[in-house]
Amino acid sequence: MSTDALQHRRPNNWHTKSIEDVAKELNTSLTRGLTESEVQSRQEIYGFNELSADGGATWFKILLRQFSDVMHLIFVILGVVCYVMKDYITGSLLIVVAIVNLYLSFQQEYAAEQTLAALRSLSSPRADVIRDGVETSVDSKELVPGDLLLVKEGDSAAADARITYVSNLEADEALLTGESIPVQKKLVVLEKEDEPLGDRINMIYSSTIISKGRGQAIVTSTGMQTEIGKVASKLSEGDNGDRTRLQKSMGQMYIVLLITAIVSAIIVLASVKFKPDYDTGMYAITVALSVLPAGLTTVMTVTLVLGGKEMAKQRAVVRKLKCLETLGSVTAIFSDKTGTLTMAKMVVVWFWTPKEGYFYVTPNGLAPEGDIYRTFQEMNDNPLASEKTEKIEKAQGSLSIDTNRLIECAALCNMSSINRRQVDTELNNECKKEIVHQEEITRKKSRMSDVAAVELGIEPEVDETESDDWIASGAPTEVALQVFAHKFGRGKPQLTSEIGWELIEEYQFDSSIKRMSTIWYNRPLEQTIVFTKGAAERVLPLCLNLPTQESRDEVMGQVNKLAAKGLRVMAMAYREIKGMDINSILNSSNGRDLIECDLTFTGITGIYDPPRPESRQAVKEAHRAGISVHMLTGDHEITATAIAKELNILNEKTMSPEALRDLVMTGPRFDALTDEEIDALPHLPFVVARCSPDTKVKMIQAAKRRGNISAMTGDGVNDSPSLRIADVGIAMGKNGSDVAKQASDIILTDDNFATIIRAIAEGRRIYQNMQRFLLYFWIALAALWAVLLLCLAIRDPADRSVAPISTIQMLFMYLAFTPPAGVLSVLPASKTVMLEPPRPPTESIFNREILLDLFFYTLISTIACMVAFVVPLYTFGHNGVEGISCDSNFDPVACESFYRARGAVLVTITFVMLVVMVHCRSYRDAEWGRRGIKETLSSKAVTFTFLFDVVCFVIFFYVPSVAVDGFQMMAITWEWGLCIALTVLTYLKRNEFITVD
Repeated sequence: MSTDALQHRRPNNWHTKSIEDVAKELNTSLTRGLTESEVQSRQEIYGFNELSADGGATWFKILLRQFSDVMHLIFVILGVVCYVMKDYITGSLLIVVAIVNLYLSFQQEYAAEQTLAALRSLSSPRADVIRDGVETSVDSKELVPGDLLLVKEGDSAAADARITYVSNLEADEALLTGESIPVQKKLVVLEKEDEPLGDRINMIYSSTIISKGRGQAIVTSTGMQTEIGKVASKLSEGDNGDRTRLQKSMGQMYIVLLITAIVSAIIVLASVKFKPDYDTGMYAITVALSVLPAGLTTVMTVTLVLGGKEMAKQRAVVRKLKCLETLGSVTAIFSDKTGTLTMAKMVVVWFWTPKEGYFYVTPNGLAPEGDIYRTFQEMNDNPLASEKTEKIEKAQGSLSIDTNRLIECAALCNMSSINRRQVDTELNNECKKEIVHQEEITRKKSRMSDVAAVELGIEPEVDETESDDWIASGAPTEVALQVFAHKFGRGKPQLTSEIGWELIEEYQFDSSIKRMSTIWYNRPLEQTIVFTKGAAERVLPLCLNLPTQESRDEVMGQVNKLAAKGLRVMAMAYREIKGMDINSILNSSNGRDLIECDLTFTGITGIYDPPRPESRQAVKEAHRAGISVHMLTGDHEITATAIAKELNILNEKTMSPEALRDLVMTGPRFDALTDEEIDALPHLPFVVARCSPDTKVKMIQAAKRRGNISAMTGDGVNDSPSLRIADVGIAMGKNGSDVAKQASDIILTDDNFATIIRAIAEGRRIYQNMQRFLLYFWIALAALWAVLLLCLAIRDPADRSVAPISTIQMLFMYLAFTPPAGVLSVLPASKTVMLEPPRPPTESIFNREILLDLFFYTLISTIACMVAFVVPLYTFGHNGVEGISCDSNFDPVACESFYRARGAVLVTITFVMLVVMVHCRSYRDAEWGRRGIKETLSSKAVTFTFLFDVVCFVIFFYVPSVAVDGFQMMAITWEWGLCIALTVLTYLKRNEFITVD
């Protein structure tokens, strides 16, 4: 098909065409999809599959934001005022400062946006497609019309597409149609071109959610040509949706500071009865500048973004910056078990049949190799050492009917697959390339964007679900059962290709009924068989060969024995369908209920999933940090309890048997409790077994009523409600659905519980650093503001106020204070960061401890500056300010003491703030011991700042034109000793304060 034909295809009538016509019109194959060269050529025509209604944060938009920043405008306005007052030097400097500050803010925000874009791409959805006949995973933005798209439950459809295959496929299209009921998709051809979107049951649409089943479809529209693209502008989010609480409060504080600056300037003008001259006007400008922390919001934004980048390196991708503040307040973690607390390397180690008893299966990871031993009614920790253990033959003819059916159920009631990794040396080069290509695809699935990972400096991820020679695809439980069947030489590939089993229908696992079924047809034997697997308590009541409660209790006793070993137990059953119209059953509204009945129980399997080695230590760290850990799992209650004890979530040494019983519940039991009964419990349960998505929601709501800040993990489509209402929603990156990821705040790219603890530690570090540099900034500004207001009492002979700090000196102080603040914003976490209790979420960043430090250091800094100013004015025969209007009418003799006093203030505040910076680095511990001094001297930023300040002082003081005409001060001599003495006294008082505190 020509390029022109592709460009002018009809965009809205795909639902009226047959599958073959759609494939022909889009020039694609229903089995092999597009080739890579076709994909590239079509990308040139259609562009990327992405919405562009809001245009993103371009450099131009970021630059415009800087011009709308009031702080930048104030510097320009003050510069213009200086020009009006004919102080061209100060006016020019103020405007230069405004331009430089605007440029730096733009540069930092643009870099932050680039980093944020890279972070977003890490969590951007991926799509499974068939290209060149091979299933592969690509970024959804790379889709083009004609791609063969694969969808499954939990996916967010990546483009508009015409369905070519369905298996119980349903889609939630509420985003487009407003209808909350999922739409069942069918392979039909519709007649009306103007059929409403909600009735186009042979189409799936971009951004709608696959709520059930799986399917295959041909992509028909991408990007802005999709139905959702046509209304994209209505769905664009506001710019401020991801602003943190602290960022919002800082915006409000800016307004307060602006008012304070205006009021302070008015006070200065009032001191001369609103008859200002040049000197008083500059005094008013200086005092206004003293309370305007230019660029502080930008520094905070950059700090948050860099924190998000650091978390990405630790396998936690931040989707919403505002969760970084909340992380430090988390008091409870509600975590899944499989793959998060455990390794998701499941393997069947035991199975049991009613007639033959227990069998031990030697584990060998994903490799379908191992021996089978019958242990009869015994199940001990070392079965191979028992005299009663006997090895059995794995050939089909030597196995009982029950065992054969159990193996068939494990293989066929199963959507997973395993494939050998190693390439046989006899294969031709094309086969080798194909196998290597498939391995690469498997490794890339559910991974973060490689380009974004490189940009953020993230190390390549090691896939823990692969063994040396085998790779798997599918849910860990199903993979374990598939490996188990392969050990008997009866995996799904052998049963379908060699024996002739054909899949008729699949009923996917449903978390509400805890089971899954498939219907297969055995062509040689002309048999239709239903295979069902699931939780024992949900499968056993459906079995005809377990007619009494006593018989079911006997089986449950064996289930409990396996569960007590920490094994996940799956019950297996089957049913042969005779004399029934299978098609009419499948098309009926209660088809599943009619299929999943009158089963024959065949046995149970015990699947071991080893806990992650780091999980126990991570749980211990969480407990030390004052965070409770709750395990929510679909496993049996006894299995969950055994794993919880192994991970120290439940501690038999410190908890009584009664307490242990109270801290373990099943989901149905917890759901049956009223809110009042839950609130009356001493503690929320630490373990919830047979947990459903609704149980998770109820648990989060209960935690909120107790005042807890909760982090919830989830991976399925039904987990999205709990992820949304949790204070921090955490989705699984490897096995999580698109819906769960979109509902989350953070995505774990390694699905590891220990990563959650690292993320919390990083969140605490970020918040701690924000406290550090904000404390430093406010001490500096508050001290300068206090000195400027207090010095209104010092008058010249004309009874007019004199400024202890000139405007240019103030501008220099901005420059001198910035590098130490930058150092404080990127410090590593303190050693005690995870030994402290969680921070109350309502606590202001200026808590009692910070406010005490702010008051103390502002006080001693103000006193030091006042002493540095007053002493030169009233010593060596001087009697205060002896000159009149020294800034506009400088007299070297009369203004000497005043100008030297100004120089002393500049040196004192600069040195004192270096001491304050060291204190803010660790405001609870003394930093002037051997360790602290070594750390201070090894800091390049501190050393550079000190040397920079000294060099500047030499130039500013001892080049007369710079000192007098520029900074409006004079060289100091003996005042150096005074400044150093005041700095040392500040340090000594600081140590006394820490000792008392």
